[in-house]
Amino acid sequence: MAANQQDWVDHLELAEFCYNNLEHSVTGSNPFQMVTGKSPIVPTTWATLGQPLSDANEEVPMVTQLDEKRQRLWEMAKANLEKAHKQYKDFVDKS
Repeated sequence: MAANQQDWVDHLELAEFCYNNLEHSVTGSNPFQMVTGKSPIVPTTWATLGQPLSDANEEVPMVTQLDEKRQRLWEMAKANLEKAHKQYKDFVDKS
């Protein structure tokens, strides 16, 4: 980023990716995983797995499993958010 911070807009895409790939303290998952059911594949992952980018027209046989996993993550996140909300409320009510 430039010293005068006039080029911040050039870094938004990377900042968004980084935020969406960080585990949230309440949900226990990152936002990307909450939406898609899996962690994002990044160039370092391709090198580790030895897998190239998949073809957009390629069939994905595990769609149902991914959707079920995503649904479980959403349910877990909702339960964790409700638990955290109750803890915050109980703390404030004691004050």
